[in-house]
Amino acid sequence: MKTFIAVVFAFFGFVCIAAAQESFSAHGSTVTYTRPDPAQWNLVHNGMDAKSNAFLLMFEHSPIKDAEGREIKPVIAAICEPVTDSSDVIMYSIRKRSQVPFDVKKLLTPQGGDFTHKNSVGYDGEYNRGVVHKVIVGHLRHQGVGVQVICDSTDGVYDKVEADMRGFLRSITFKE
Repeated sequence: MKTFIAVVFAFFGFVCIAAAQESFSAHGSTVTYTRPDPAQWNLVHNGMDAKSNAFLLMFEHSPIKDAEGREIKPVIAAICEPVTDSSDVIMYSIRKRSQVPFDVKKLLTPQGGDFTHKNSVGYDGEYNRGVVHKVIVGHLRHQGVGVQVICDSTDGVYDKVEADMRGFLRSITFKE
């Protein structure tokens, strides 16, 4: 039966492409994720940040022209750091939220389908620095590691990158 299905798929030209999981190791954990489309999202940092002692994975979208003619480069970043205290993901998130001010519009949870990793919490939000920015921020905890995900785009092009941002956030998990 499996051979028959494969032949039917091949005959009709169906192509099933599975998203490839990539990973990085930092602070004793291996973090896995699905990379956003490399044709649109450029890897701009993948390694330890000397100033913060955190592992930084950052993608920048190729420029998208907004209605005002500005070239916008949305960003997806994951910051992985050691967390030595015993606080849960909520306390970790509160500490991180105080460092990245924005107006929270919606809470994101694993139960709502926003994360694969169960020890996670996040937010849809926005801030204004002369231009309205929409952000998706996620916080994940696994053993002695915390990961903060920050996805940022101006409001004018957000609809073009939102699915990629949510897909990246949902894809993050840890190898045991």
